[in-house]
Parts: sequence; structure tokens; C-alpha cells
Amino acid sequence: MRVLITNDDGIESSGLRSLADMARHRGHEVSVAAPCWDASGASSSVTGVSQFGKVVTEPRTWPGWAEGSILAVDATPALISLYALQEKFGPRPDVVLSGINRGANTGRAILHSGTVGAAFTAFQHGCPALAVSSAVLDMAGSSEVHWTTASEVAGRIFDWLVDDMRSVVLNCNVPNVPLEDLLGLRVGRLALVGASQTSVIEESGESLSLTLGGEDESIEVESDAALVQRGYACVTALLPVVEDPRLDLTAAVGHLVLGA
Repeated sequence: MRVLITNDDGIESSGLRSLADMARHRGHEVSVAAPCWDASGASSSVTGVSQFGKVVTEPRTWPGWAEGSILAVDATPALISLYALQEKFGPRPDVVLSGINRGANTGRAILHSGTVGAAFTAFQHGCPALAVSSAVLDMAGSSEVHWTTASEVAGRIFDWLVDDMRSVVLNCNVPNVPLEDLLGLRVGRLALVGASQTSVIEESGESLSLTLGGEDESIEVESDAALVQRGYACVTALLPVVEDPRLDLTAAVGHLVLGA
């Protein structure tokens, strides 16, 4: 399988490398294209910096990886995903993996997530996708991140995705704990609130990190946010951009008067 690895934390993220190694160790043809800056909170926006009519890219080198397989792109994760599916970085990928994000992406707050936005974009263009996040609580960067735990869980879900290959987008959140302390993997519903991270760059060059949403204080014990808080890895199937079947607009539209 041809697998694209992207993220919203940027090309320098250890989580990106961990996810890429997971797919590569399974024998797949893996390419990496990720933002050259922290694009946290980019959602599904498709923006980038162009030069001479092309989005700016810069080859990167990882030990043991083939030349040209790693790209830093001056663009949002969703645009990277879209460009890859349009074969602008090489052959079209069969699967898109996004992450591993530093910080949870749970509940309805995933609307703002660049990690999930890349997966949404792939799905909307006919490609199965998986977004993966490690529920790191300390966003200041001082705490240890158990990337191995998140990549192990992601690998199990990825194997199923490759075997099944149905058109689906999955969102996976993993507690930031050693693998032996993980309670298991569960299916979770989207929490009413949840959490997602964003990054704002000030003119001085300093970065401000924000958490959108917050802790899920509802009684949804089987929600993604609640399961992760209890120590379970969680996977949720998502269906982005659909009509709302609850509201019949036919009568209202019939009474609208257009023009003077």
C-alpha cells in the first residue's frame, strides 16, 4: 500500500516520525509530507505559501529513508493531504495517516483540529484515513510522551483499515501512558465538548498554544473524552460534512420572497 503520513504539529514532531516508522515497518510504501511550521488548529483549511506557481516544499533527510520520501511543506495539513491525492507529491496514496498529535483531539472540538482536518480532506476525496493523537496533558513540553503506546494502538487500527479498505475516516486517541498501563482499546462516541489544540504565532515570533474545548464534564461515560480520561485508547468513526436530516426547510423556503 502507498501510505501518506502527515500531521499538524510540523515536520520536526517526534510523533510524525513514530507514525511513519509504524507504517514502514509493516512493509508499506511510505512517504511523509508535513507542514514546515506548527499548524495546530488549522482545521480543514487549505492554505499555503506559493512560489513560481507551486507550494513551497523542502526535502528533508531521515536516517534510513530514501531520498525524496520526506517533504516539509509550507502549507496546512488539509492542503498537503489534498495535494498528495492530486499526485503532486508522487503517486496517489491508498491511505492517509495523520499524527501522532501531541495532545488529545476528542469530542466536537475536533472541528478545529488540523490533524483531523487532514484525515477529513482525504476521506472527502475517496481515500481512507486515520487521525491519531496522544492525550498529553502537559502542553508546555516538559513531560514525557509515550509515542510507542500511541503508535502501537495506531498500528492495530491501521492493520484493520488496510485489510478492510472501506471508505472511512477514523479518529484515535491514546492516553499518554506506558503500553503496559493501557487498559485497552474501546469504541467511543464524540463527547459534547472534548478538546483540541491550536497554535497562534505572534508578530514577535512567539508561539501561543491554546486548548479549545476542555474537559468533558458530561455523564457520557462512553464518550471518547471520558474513555481516554479513564485510561482507555479510543477510536471513533466520523462522517464529516453531511446534511442535517432533522430540519425540513421545504416549507420555509416556499414562503421566502426573493427580489424587491
